[in-house]
Amino acid sequence: MNYGSLLAGILVLYLAGAFAALICPRNVRLGNTLSQSFSSMASLLGIYLSGSLLLQGPTRGLVYSHVLNVPNITITVTIDSLSAFFLLALSILTLAVSIYSRGYLSHYYHQRNVGLFNLLYNFFILTMISVMTSGNIIFFLISWEMMSLLSYFLVVFEGESRENQRAGLIYLIMTHIGTAFLVIAFMLLYQTTHSFDQSQLHLWVDSPVKNWIFIFLLVGFGTKAGVIPFHVWLPYAHPAAPSNVSALMSGIMIKTAVYGLMRFVLPMITPGYEWWGLAVLLIGTASTFLGVAYALMEHDIKRLLAYHSIENIGIIFIGLGLSFYARAAGNQTLCALSLAASLFHLLNHTVFKGALFLGAGSVHYATRTKDLEKLGGLMKKMPYTGFFILIASLAISAIPPFNGFVSEWLTYQALFANLSSHSTASQLLSIVAVAMLAMAGAMAAYCFVKLLGVAFLGLPRSRQAAEAQEVPGSMKTGMGVLVMLCLVLGVFPRPVWVMLDAVTRSLLGQSIMNGAQGGFFYIYFPLETTVSALSPLMVLLAGILLFVAVGLLVKLLGGKFGQRRYGTWDCGFDGLNARMQYSATGFTKPLRIVFRGLYRPTRELRIEEGASRYYPESTTYLVTTRSVFEEYIYAPLISAFTKLARKTRFIIQTGSIHDYLIYIFLTVVALLLYNGFNN
Repeated sequence: MNYGSLLAGILVLYLAGAFAALICPRNVRLGNTLSQSFSSMASLLGIYLSGSLLLQGPTRGLVYSHVLNVPNITITVTIDSLSAFFLLALSILTLAVSIYSRGYLSHYYHQRNVGLFNLLYNFFILTMISVMTSGNIIFFLISWEMMSLLSYFLVVFEGESRENQRAGLIYLIMTHIGTAFLVIAFMLLYQTTHSFDQSQLHLWVDSPVKNWIFIFLLVGFGTKAGVIPFHVWLPYAHPAAPSNVSALMSGIMIKTAVYGLMRFVLPMITPGYEWWGLAVLLIGTASTFLGVAYALMEHDIKRLLAYHSIENIGIIFIGLGLSFYARAAGNQTLCALSLAASLFHLLNHTVFKGALFLGAGSVHYATRTKDLEKLGGLMKKMPYTGFFILIASLAISAIPPFNGFVSEWLTYQALFANLSSHSTASQLLSIVAVAMLAMAGAMAAYCFVKLLGVAFLGLPRSRQAAEAQEVPGSMKTGMGVLVMLCLVLGVFPRPVWVMLDAVTRSLLGQSIMNGAQGGFFYIYFPLETTVSALSPLMVLLAGILLFVAVGLLVKLLGGKFGQRRYGTWDCGFDGLNARMQYSATGFTKPLRIVFRGLYRPTRELRIEEGASRYYPESTTYLVTTRSVFEEYIYAPLISAFTKLARKTRFIIQTGSIHDYLIYIFLTVVALLLYNGFNN
């Protein structure tokens, strides 16, 4: 198979999608249709290319190099098993989003430059592919920076809103802080290995700066991933961006950070560096719990989903940290199992979170609001969207037989397997991770019961919700593709396991198929300490049989039932109305009380006086929560930097060209001295 031709075809199709809309400036609909059609075809080629590489086993795949006229800089494109898996996740999501976008972008027609959007959209996808296939650190950094800049422009696409401008600014600042840490780490890497080639990382020897390189990489990639405490940009950027962009950013862009950690950190791990894995495991555990805890308090659907991205990236980090620890401890079997669990959840999160963001976009498309308190009764108005969000909600809540359950179950198995390790710290941390993962699962289910109950059940709370209509067919198709995969990946996980085996054999030289058991329909990894066999297909069949059995039992024992229609008891009122329903705020009040130390809630009661104090004109009860991280970490840091900048600007920004030349001269001298001492 000519993988080079396939990759070239993917590149050409995305470029065609980028420029197709620009050549049809007057026919916006035709330009958008052409652009998204080219993107869809490129995605199908990406699925075929990556799937073929993974199914043929561990491989270096395609390698393309181009030497520039700059010393030590080579553009290298490499698709090995790890790159192919990430490319598969990207292509699956991009296919669904591109189909969805054909209808979704119609509400921008003649209001915004849809051609410019499609140009940015396609180049954004290309930069993510470049990040995943870069074989050279310089090419990786260039692709990384382009990905960050293009995603910023997509975040502020609706830039007339001050809220969106602020979200874009926060995202731009945080992503460049992360990039700065990556640049420092890569400079130290080059100083030690004397090569920009990523394949040379396995030649690492112990170095005094090795721990510092890991810390810089963790901060740099952790910022892009949005893990605690580097998450502050994520709840702002995702709601601000168009929903199809939010699906890409949450579904795959933040996963490029996980790719970076696997690509650069895993080869450096040797015995004695167990604390690296424990640090990642601790961050993942904190992100899992705090992400879902903050999501529960949100009323904006997309902001709620953004916090759930923090939760799920935390679950991915739990598996990743355990893999790092096991590699340093010399337990290759546990290393492979936990790495596979992390990657499986990464793929699953791409699927169900993509579906949820597309569903949120459909709600916003139909109602022009993202506020749960203004929705209600949408299941009758938008049955397809409601059904798709229901299935994706079950998947993200790890309810069998959907895909979220399978990967979380594998993560549990890896954590339980680590209980037999000889490190007390790793055992205790594994126990805490199990407890937090279980609590997060319950809280996630609670959160999505709130979302579905408040938004789709009951009566409409606003005119927008009452007048909502189902979205166009292309939007339903895009959501349906991902929802179907939620079930397929949950009931038939073994094909994914075969692909993951190619990744673990390529990275670790360790097969996960040797220890795995089960047929095509299910997969499990037997442990010595407990029985861990559980088949999602068997759970599905058992549930269907139980449902049928209960129905037959009720019919046989209950006799004949007559149908009666009567009004629901309404406490003596004239009739039920939307104000009598549970609000999103009221639904989560018990947890807000229990975790008030975390949420730090504030309450404000506003009463507009009427004829008397017993009959006020209006009453407003406002409840807000505060972020501990923003209030106690980022706000003081911003204040300190602002004060420092004000004090030093008179020294640095003098307005004198002579002073600026002196600064440049001193900087050059310092760099020459540094280079001389190191040589």
